[in-house]
Amino acid sequence: MPQQDGRQAYNQGMGGPLAGGPGAGSLAAEHAALRYMDAAQRVHDELRRILTQVSGIALLLMTGPLRTLPETAIRSASAAAAEAAEAVRALPVPQPAAHHHHHLGAASAALLASCAAASACAAPGAGDRDRDRLVAALKSTVAHLRTLARLLPGFEPVNFGQACCAAHAAVPAREWD
Repeated sequence: MPQQDGRQAYNQGMGGPLAGGPGAGSLAAEHAALRYMDAAQRVHDELRRILTQVSGIALLLMTGPLRTLPETAIRSASAAAAEAAEAVRALPVPQPAAHHHHHLGAASAALLASCAAASACAAPGAGDRDRDRLVAALKSTVAHLRTLARLLPGFEPVNFGQACCAAHAAVPAREWD
C-alpha cells in the first residue's frame, strides 16, 4: 500500500469533509479537523508518556523486592493522568473526529484506572486481584491507543523512529577491506 499523507488518511480513516461527504469543500470544517488532529496529537503524546511511567511503576510493584514505591511517584503519575484527562475533555471535537475522540477519552479513563490500581497495589496487603486490575487497566489503555493508530496517522502507541535501534538502522553498513 502506498504511503499516505495525513490528509489522505484523514479522508479514509475518519470520512471527514475532505472525503466528499457532508461538508465537503468547507474550508472551516477542514481547518477544524486539522486543529483537532494537532491538539489531539499533543494529548496523545502525553498519554503515551504517562503510560510508560505507570507501566514502569507497575513493573516495580510486581517484581521489586518490597513491592512498594514512594507514593510520590504514583501521585505524580495520577496528577499527570488527571491533567491529560482534562485536556481530552477540553478538545474541540469536529463531528468527523468523534470516533477518534471516543477512543482518546477511553484511553485516558483507562490510564486513570491504571493509576488507581497502582496505588492499590502499593498499599499494604495488596494481592493478586489488585495486580490483575492494574494489568487489565494497562492493557485497556494500550488497546485504545492502538485503535487511535488505526484511525489516524501519527497516533502510533510507540514511535519506532525514536527507538534506540532506529539510530543503528540509519548508519550505513561498513564495508570491510
